[in-house]
Amino acid sequence: MTTSDWITLGGTAVTLISMFVSIRQAGNAKTSSENANKSSQAARAAMTAVQLAAVAERLKSAQEHIRDVAPEKTSLRGFKGDDRFDLIRREFDLALSALPKSGIGSEARKQLTNAQDKLNIYQRSLPSNPDQENWQKLQIFVQDTISELTSATTNSGV
Repeated sequence: MTTSDWITLGGTAVTLISMFVSIRQAGNAKTSSENANKSSQAARAAMTAVQLAAVAERLKSAQEHIRDVAPEKTSLRGFKGDDRFDLIRREFDLALSALPKSGIGSEARKQLTNAQDKLNIYQRSLPSNPDQENWQKLQIFVQDTISELTSATTNSGV
């Protein structure tokens, strides 16, 4: 064998080794990409869970305001409920803006929309005769919304 044959043989060996290293690195990159995708999905699920939990907490605050406008309290002398109704609406608006129309949290959004309707009916009934039934339905819808959000947070796998 001549020197040029040895050089060719050495170059071929180096090329083959480089090829195997490249294939191995490509496989590792694919695995890393899959792991990054799984991590990204887990991060999105965690963010969704945190957001839903925050909405549930916001609605717990709204429950306190709803109790402040109970029919027995509206008949008390000096009752001014407009500010309280505004607080409830603000809590509902913030919660609705954070809940999606489809996907995780969408059922809670529907229930909260129903609660908003009951709030409007109840407020309109105040000047004459407070509507106890709609006030109770309002509370039930808000509680169901909180339960739905808590369940969705728990079931999100985070």
